[in-house]
Amino acid sequence: MLITEEFEWNYHTFEAHIEGMCPQIAAYPSNRINFFAPLSPLTILTLFATWKVGKIACPLNPKIPSPPLPLFTPSWPTPLSPTPTTWDLDQEATFLFTSGSSGNPKIACHTLRNLLLNAEGSFLKIPLEEKSCWSLVLPLFHVGGLGILFRCYLKRAKVLLSHDWSRATHLSLVPTQLYRLLHTCPKLPYLECILLGGAPIPSLQAPWNIFPTYGMTEMSSQIVTDHSLHPYAEMTFSKEGEIWVRGGTLFQGYLNGDSLYLPLNSEGWFETGDIGGWKENRFEITGRKDNLFISGGENIQPEEVEAALKAICNIEEAIVIPLPDTEFGARPAVFLQDPSLLPFIQTKLQDVLPKFKIPIRAFQLPEINTLKPNRKKLIVLAETLVSC
Repeated sequence: MLITEEFEWNYHTFEAHIEGMCPQIAAYPSNRINFFAPLSPLTILTLFATWKVGKIACPLNPKIPSPPLPLFTPSWPTPLSPTPTTWDLDQEATFLFTSGSSGNPKIACHTLRNLLLNAEGSFLKIPLEEKSCWSLVLPLFHVGGLGILFRCYLKRAKVLLSHDWSRATHLSLVPTQLYRLLHTCPKLPYLECILLGGAPIPSLQAPWNIFPTYGMTEMSSQIVTDHSLHPYAEMTFSKEGEIWVRGGTLFQGYLNGDSLYLPLNSEGWFETGDIGGWKENRFEITGRKDNLFISGGENIQPEEVEAALKAICNIEEAIVIPLPDTEFGARPAVFLQDPSLLPFIQTKLQDVLPKFKIPIRAFQLPEINTLKPNRKKLIVLAETLVSC
């Protein structure tokens, strides 16, 4: 089940280590297990042991400062003979911090049923077998990483936890990771498909099967994969083109004190804040409703400009933000890995975008340790740099 650079476990060995971890979880004086969750075997064992004991896993980004809450620190377990488990699929299973694209931290709650249904429905487009080997490169404090664990666990497939992807049959990546993979072009002789999500999907030429996916924490991961709606998800659209969702994978709500708050509209839908839709049987995301800004009376959707930068200028990473302007209200600026490219991209974009959408300034892109950039923080950073 689990392959690392040091060992390879079958499912019996994996279950024995989970059993050995359970006494630590059971003895912890809280129903919520808050712990730092690096990509490691110990994190995976902690997750499964928490669910086996019937507690709530709260995996945290190990790069954040120590949170103001008690932390569980797991130690490597001694394997024990596995015992049968009666899973309560409707128990609260995870509390995940999510900022979405707005940058406002929230804690989303899922049941095991939410996560299992999402995994089960994914097999419609991406079937797995016992010989399948999914490389785990997405964080385990995010539904993307947890989704890999659940999909492999259901089909008794292998999880690859290694920097060497040569044994991988499946990969889950965000576009930036795919760009880097294309530039390095390693030999991946067994790779069957790449599940690509986390951002609007650019047009890329790749020697592998690329399955674009649209998903979110609040729907337990995938909603649309390879332009097909997940079988346990429903979707509709507002008059403005905002995506609304519901279904069996819909989360239980955001933690609000000791209770949960599920923000549904009057028609019973969860409003995603994403703008998109179907065009010629293809699903497209055009941007975030709360990212749109107005410049001189014209609407600018940052994601449209970012897509043009990646497609036309071959830019790997670009984040467009509004820069306050006395005359126009706001003007587009962009964070790049190489801000000196601004004159080049301004020239290239003249052929594909109107002048008011072309960035007027460029800033150095800071290191981003999350799947989604915090645009509000970047806006503040840009304003600070301009005022200096």
